[in-house]
Amino acid sequence: MHRQASALTGLALAAGLAAALALPGAALAQQRNCIDTLAGMPEYSRMVNAVTHSHMVNELRTMQNITIFAPTNAAIDQVNQQIVDRLFPRESAGGGRTADPLLATAAIQAHIVNGRIPAAALAQGVQLTTLGSTQLSIAAAGGDRTATINGPGGITARIVQGDIACTNGVIHGIDHALVR
Repeated sequence: MHRQASALTGLALAAGLAAALALPGAALAQQRNCIDTLAGMPEYSRMVNAVTHSHMVNELRTMQNITIFAPTNAAIDQVNQQIVDRLFPRESAGGGRTADPLLATAAIQAHIVNGRIPAAALAQGVQLTTLGSTQLSIAAAGGDRTATINGPGGITARIVQGDIACTNGVIHGIDHALVR
């Protein structure tokens, strides 16, 4: 009996190790919260920088069941440069500009909603309210991860990388920041 239990335990460990090695990115993402997951993705470094300088890191690490619509660095580059410099400044080795802690907090909250919402649930007509009380509406079905999100002031963003799993929610990469 003891030998059978040891054999089963060994098999379970081997299967778990094989699964972890076969899917290193997926396994790792599922062990990290949303902010740490984004921090491991260079294309979201400016969003992470804003979160860090707005002092929201710990809050977003511990919040549960959230959806983050994270603008890529390229998406942030499309926003008015004066606004970008205050909300999502580039990292600089010389200790250059940092995000304005108040304005960056508001901008970040405009990208987060309560609830773990997969791309497939982002259907035509769905209305969402962000943590910053911004109203978002879905303009196109999202089953194929190409939902279009309408934000304030006529801003439109498209999901370019959907369903990035994390322990406390889900992240959807978007092609435009939800600020003007």
